Amino acid sequence: MYAVSIGEYVKVKNPTTGKAYRCKKRTKYVSSDEHAIAESAVDVLRQAGKGMRFSGMEEFGSAHDYWNDGHECPEDGSVSDECERLELEACADWIEKRIPNLRKDESEELHLGLPESFTSFSITGK
Repeated sequence: MYAVSIGEYVKVKNPTTGKAYRCKKRTKYVSSDEHAIAESAVDVLRQAGKGMRFSGMEEFGSAHDYWNDGHECPEDGSVSDECERLELEACADWIEKRIPNLRKDESEELHLGLPESFTSFSITGK
C-alpha cells in the first residue's frame, strides 16, 4: 500500500510574503496499484506539456536511444509525438519499478519545476 500526495504550487506575486510559493491544490490518495500510480505521475507530465520531465528524469530525453532501442528520432533533433510517447512510457516504467522498492515510511519525491509553478508528486510506502 502506498500514500500518494500531489501538490501544485504557484509563485507568490507579493514580495512581502516570506514564502516564494503557495499551495494551489493538494491531492492525496492511497493505492496498492503501482501501475495506476505511475500513470498518475505521467499524467502530471502530459498536462504540463510536451517534453516535461520530473527533476532527475531529464536523461529520459538525452538517452532516448538507450530507453527506446530500435526507435529512430527525427534527424533534425526535434521530438516527435512518438518520441514523446516512448519517453513517457519509459518514465512510467521506471516509476512503476521503483515503487515496490519503497520500505515503510520511505518516499520517492518527484518534482516538476516550471517558470511560474512547480508540482511535487510524493509516493510513500505504507
